[in-house]
Amino acid sequence: MNLKKTLKPIKKKLLYKNNIFKTIKHVYPHLSDLTHKEILDYYQLESAQSLERHVERIKEIFINNKQDYKENIEELDACFCTDREDDFKELYHTQREANRRINIFYKEQRVKLKLYPCPYNCGWHLTKV
Repeated sequence: MNLKKTLKPIKKKLLYKNNIFKTIKHVYPHLSDLTHKEILDYYQLESAQSLERHVERIKEIFINNKQDYKENIEELDACFCTDREDDFKELYHTQREANRRINIFYKEQRVKLKLYPCPYNCGWHLTKV
């Protein structure tokens, strides 16, 4: 029996579990100092799986209720978007703020960037051209 193959699903589950807590701590900074158990207690949930379902419901609400969400956008300072390394993307609340950052990156590092709207309607993100 290949032990490496057997452990792969377990490793994947552990990484996935940690990612959901990482997401929560990023999107809701007021929860960033809490343990995994404290976060579950905060949401009155029993497991990381139930927390994942909760996050998916929130994402659906953000996408489907753009009108209602835009009224409360100031309350969030982050979104669920990640880059290819699974790090959270920087969020800019206005196009003007994002364009300023594009100019700074170009002046300091000669990196060409463009902006695009956050798919969760939280603001704007940057990507390389």
